Amino acid sequence: MKRALIAVPAAFLLALAACSDEGTPQVEDPVDTAVNESSSEGEPTAPVELDLADAGGACPFIDSETLNSVTGEDFRFASGGPGEAAEEEDAPAQLTCAVQTGEAAYPDLTLFVIGTEATAEVYEEELADGTEAIDGLGEAAYWIVHTEDTGAGPAMEMGWYEGGTIFEMRYTTPLDTDPATVNGLVAGFTELAKGIASAHSANLRLASFAKIETAGWAENE
Repeated sequence: MKRALIAVPAAFLLALAACSDEGTPQVEDPVDTAVNESSSEGEPTAPVELDLADAGGACPFIDSETLNSVTGEDFRFASGGPGEAAEEEDAPAQLTCAVQTGEAAYPDLTLFVIGTEATAEVYEEELADGTEAIDGLGEAAYWIVHTEDTGAGPAMEMGWYEGGTIFEMRYTTPLDTDPATVNGLVAGFTELAKGIASAHSANLRLASFAKIETAGWAENE
């Protein structure tokens, strides 16, 4: 493991390395979620169903039931989208998602899915010091718990590489959360990550099938 760049996920480092200066993707700020919308004073808040499919971006890859089960939280709001440079000709594909409970800024979950020309070997070389390897997730995978003073509690970071795509997931807990509690979530988040990877692969297969069908229709016209 080489260097510790905690504030910058490996996904962004490799996406940048895969592009020219002109095609460098710019990471946009997290999209505002419904938690930022103010409600009338004293008005009771009704339960809101978390619809990750409607949130777009990388959100449909996340299984909300698994997320709530692993964390013991009730996540209710999600917002996702592509990166600013996602539609540029030479830029890697980017998808994002941010999920919150609506009760406070934390806990929250963020997910980044970014295409890269880098290999799994390069991905592993770029990982920060202190990361732990994960078996059975992608071609290369890691996890690490950050305990730096950021105004929030400890954060579980988990990432993996699969077939030219990098996934970076970060679960940030409320202030004063015991780091040992977050360490105990590794197995659960690994299962969540495997579900994300499977959903992403299924989406790629559907997209590929749709392209083949479209090409076939074009030839028959």
